Amino acid sequence: MMAKYSSAWQRVLLGRREAILLLAFALATIPARPASGVRFFAIGDVPYSAAEYRVLKTFLAEEVKKNPAFVIHVGDIKGGSAPCTDARLREIAELFRAQPVPVVYTPGDNEWTDCHRLMAGRYDPLERLGAVRRLFFGDPSVLRLNALRAVHPETAFPEDYYFLYRGVMFATVHAVGSHNNRNPRNPAAMAEFRERAAANRRLIRKAVAAANSAHATVVVLMFHADPGLGRSKPPRGFAPLWEDLRAILKRFPGPVLAIHGDSHRYTFDHPLKDVATGKVEIRFTRLEVPGSPIVGGVWVTVEPGAARPFRVNPAYPDARALFLGE
Repeated sequence: MMAKYSSAWQRVLLGRREAILLLAFALATIPARPASGVRFFAIGDVPYSAAEYRVLKTFLAEEVKKNPAFVIHVGDIKGGSAPCTDARLREIAELFRAQPVPVVYTPGDNEWTDCHRLMAGRYDPLERLGAVRRLFFGDPSVLRLNALRAVHPETAFPEDYYFLYRGVMFATVHAVGSHNNRNPRNPAAMAEFRERAAANRRLIRKAVAAANSAHATVVVLMFHADPGLGRSKPPRGFAPLWEDLRAILKRFPGPVLAIHGDSHRYTFDHPLKDVATGKVEIRFTRLEVPGSPIVGGVWVTVEPGAARPFRVNPAYPDARALFLGE
């Protein structure tokens, strides 16, 4: 009798064992869920000299080994008084092309607005803007934005684009230092300023509409200029951008991160205040990347749905790269 019960119990155990093995096999063959969040590396306002270029080249080579989704450069790829030649632009374009990940780039004022300076070569700023558009956005292999499925709504403004990545909407708008090229004494500059501000506004509206349609939970906006967000009122050259930032908060319910450069100091804060109440707009976060003479960058992790959706970690070259440029 005992042998009979023992045999039956063995069959039960074998059946359970087979079930466990089948369950383990099923779990092993379920595709792994993609990692949440987006991690990328942001830089700007470098390089301003040949020495900084050498350091930046080595620095980027080390940082991209840490597998960012992409690299962001928020503009100023040369010094303001450095010659505004095509050769200078091509040198940085080749550096961007050499990166193993896409480069999300938006122009700075040193690339074109300030090219009228004597030391910069007394170039026509609008002609230099055309060169930037041609060399960086005319050749898809430089930035490789196609890999991010970037949308460029207007061919006249190829530097304005947006893309959705893991539930986060990224968008670049072309706003630069040096008063954003607003010069009332120069009719051509004023016309360019107004046209570009209008294009930025159209781009932002389309990006936010696409974000809402795709149920994106975060918007990340990138531009070069420090628009004086901590002030009580905007500088005239950045009044349209201030209006655009507030419009995003009205049209998009989630957190917004603005990444910019221009002032060359690392900053991570909440500078925007509600016009009616004076309270800090807690949904709006600003990150300013470090800049020349410091060669550095910031690792940014965006975690949609997290209580603190933005995590940042500044990074700088080691001493050998800093002093030897090797």
